[in-house]
Amino acid sequence: MTNVRLTTLAAACGLLSSVCLAQNVHQVAIGPWTFEDGNITSRTMVTDTIRRICEHQGYTVLPQAAIDGSFQSMNPAIGMRGGRPGLKGLARYASAVQATHLIYGVASWHTRSIWVGTGPKTISTATIDLYVYNAQTGAITYKRKAEGRSDEKESVLKDVADVILTPLVTVVSGGPATPREQRAAQIALGRALRPWIQRHFTEK
Repeated sequence: MTNVRLTTLAAACGLLSSVCLAQNVHQVAIGPWTFEDGNITSRTMVTDTIRRICEHQGYTVLPQAAIDGSFQSMNPAIGMRGGRPGLKGLARYASAVQATHLIYGVASWHTRSIWVGTGPKTISTATIDLYVYNAQTGAITYKRKAEGRSDEKESVLKDVADVILTPLVTVVSGGPATPREQRAAQIALGRALRPWIQRHFTEK
């Protein structure tokens, strides 16, 4: 009889441990994002960079294709100007994909040609409005706006490089606009997420 009780108690403790572990898993969904200008490669750079940063900090990041499909099916206006959700919408999205956190916002680019010296030069400026929604508290727990310009020098970008974890995209004089948009987005994201990382994810 004693052995039966001990076995039952052990099983109950194991189940409780599993439930607690499951409740402590922090799953991030990247989105919904609104993109203004910028091509598909530059937009992908935004979500890929956020993914690498979050995974390095110990978060489980949900598959992007499934997340994007879920958001689109719930609200086809997601990703369009003016289609950003309120708190109720964020709660619905987080619940639908079983995420504890949403990292979402707006990414925009201004790419243009300027005259430098004896000829034109293409530069791009990325602006990132980034928000973190915590589904467990039902609140936006972090927000930051940051900019990055593609022609900023490596020597002043060490703090950014430490955040994004991968080398900045290289651009060449007279080259295409896409690498410039990607580089600008990396710089802006590094600046937007650096204060959050410095808090050591205290909300976890």
